[in-house]
Amino acid sequence: MAGWKKSRSVNAWTLAADLELLESPPSGFIWQVPDEVWALDEKSRKSWFLQFDSSYEWCSIDDRWFLRGDLELPYTDRAGAWKWGVWCEVDDSVIDKYVELEDVDGSNEPRMFGKLACKIPLHPDSLGLTVKIQLGLAGQPPKLLLSADLVHLLVLEQRNGIDEERDHEIVAAVTGWAGSIDLILR
Repeated sequence: MAGWKKSRSVNAWTLAADLELLESPPSGFIWQVPDEVWALDEKSRKSWFLQFDSSYEWCSIDDRWFLRGDLELPYTDRAGAWKWGVWCEVDDSVIDKYVELEDVDGSNEPRMFGKLACKIPLHPDSLGLTVKIQLGLAGQPPKLLLSADLVHLLVLEQRNGIDEERDHEIVAAVTGWAGSIDLILR
């Protein structure tokens, strides 16, 4: 999946590696850190980054806990799904359970709850939406499921899927590139 990061200098999304022309477009976008990091003052943010281990799917900021997972939007016109690799704010008990089960199959565990901690492009007011967290197989990020009773575009897209045109809109929004969508990161 693509590796993305948020530019600290301009507060805009940038690609984390050189672009290469390939046969298929990106199929996901991963936040390297929760949006809350960018709200920290510069000194606190630098200190936080010195302690942050990007290999983990969880982190804390000022006694608040965050877990990264996949929020999938299934494609309607082909197999697969667009994956938003987003952070959600959770209770510390969710982190405890994730750490306890990260090396085993946790897919039969009861779902836990959190709130989206990322502003998702093209999805106004996505920050703070309630998500159900379903742990998965060892080594896989948790799946994030939006509550079906919410009235929000992201909920509709997760439930009903997205077509190729919407997929291209999303890719253009996250890459800033509006040409024929032929770019992907390794």
